Amino acid sequence: MDAIPNSRPYAWPFPDPSEIYFDAFEHTAFILIDMQLDFCGKNGYVSKMGYDVSLTRKPIERVEKVLRKCRENGVLVLHTREGHRKSLRDLPENKRWRSAQAGAEIGKDGPLGKILTREANGWNLIEELKPLETEDVIDKPGKGSFMGTDLDLILRLNKIRRIIFGGITTDVCVHTTMREANDLGYECLLLEDGTGATDEGNHASAIKMVHMQNGVFGATAKCEDVCTFLDANRFDGAENRDAIIPNAKPFPFTIRAKKTAIVMVDWQLDFTSPKGFGAALGNDCEVLREEALPNAVKILEAGREAKCAIVHTLEAHKADLSDCPPSKIRRCDKIGQTVDAKMGRILVRNEPGNSIEPLVAPIEGELIVHKPGKGAFYNTNLEFQLKRRGIETLIFTGVTTEVCVQTSMREANDRGFECIVADDATESYFPEFKKACLEMISSQNGIVGWRCLTEDVVNALKI
Repeated sequence: MDAIPNSRPYAWPFPDPSEIYFDAFEHTAFILIDMQLDFCGKNGYVSKMGYDVSLTRKPIERVEKVLRKCRENGVLVLHTREGHRKSLRDLPENKRWRSAQAGAEIGKDGPLGKILTREANGWNLIEELKPLETEDVIDKPGKGSFMGTDLDLILRLNKIRRIIFGGITTDVCVHTTMREANDLGYECLLLEDGTGATDEGNHASAIKMVHMQNGVFGATAKCEDVCTFLDANRFDGAENRDAIIPNAKPFPFTIRAKKTAIVMVDWQLDFTSPKGFGAALGNDCEVLREEALPNAVKILEAGREAKCAIVHTLEAHKADLSDCPPSKIRRCDKIGQTVDAKMGRILVRNEPGNSIEPLVAPIEGELIVHKPGKGAFYNTNLEFQLKRRGIETLIFTGVTTEVCVQTSMREANDRGFECIVADDATESYFPEFKKACLEMISSQNGIVGWRCLTEDVVNALKI
């Protein structure tokens, strides 16, 4: 993989050891921030405050070249636009007051219509950098592009891990958005000459701030170097051949092993042991071990061999039960109690019963997720961990089918992951519930995901 050798303070992007392959186009977005008439047009918001708009117009020609190169190479392009609703109900009073003191009160009439107000002329993006019909515009009420918008959702659904920033102003909206993105785990690059500010000193300081602490918010580079970088990183996909599971329901399922995680849901002694929580509720725990556990072993081994990411989940609460809702305890007062001395307290972290079945025990490097609820994504960092690894597809095994497995699949589906469950590698204490659950998953053309058999998964992962 080529990086940008002239980027500062390191060759961008950083060498992420969790990444199987790099595709400059598939995983990188170009976000062009607030190139609006209000900020770089004559008689707009910035102009009315008395600033020289030649400084905010300075990056236009160079950033246009990056925009064209991104479009040529299929990079996801997004534009942002700061502005408030006509009702001004999304305008904080202190922001309105400050703008009034500067002589350009937001929401008041100006030469380009109501200042910084949606649908006014000054709110529009400039003609030189006008979005294509296929390019989304993020309308934001604040300086940061993530606050009060669906930007993070769009980026994650489109598998974006890196963001190149251009636009204005460097020290305000660009920097705020870059800081937000950095905290959300995106690898960020700021265009030194593809951004601009109302003050040259502020522009230079904003760039220097990025360089501190070996790139506290990411890195910076010149527009010319970014264009060269995009040309140098075409990806032919040779290392990522697709595998098809032809017998999946409701129709064939495509996976790419290196973009896939095996999710082993709650294979914990609390549920599988005859002395555990499940048994204390009067359930036959042996049914979980007869077919599903051996098949889960096969999928786990195949996943390890194929170098898939492996995730183990455990339903588990803190020792003081501070993360266990009172309603959950009311429904089952055994949580936190000791039914069998060898198993310890039920559904409590680090107790003997809250350990994973030896046959599918985690090995070094595999992710372990302690979840306080049924779903694996609720109040955990699982989504972050999966997406930072570039995972697109999840293969589920585990117990019980209709509770924790199905809940986790539903959560994953809503977060944009492609999901498949192996019918014979999941189990319930109640056969009729398992049957109904599996039919529910694949109904309506795969409303939650796909289904297949263990043999199908193992064969696909061998490709």
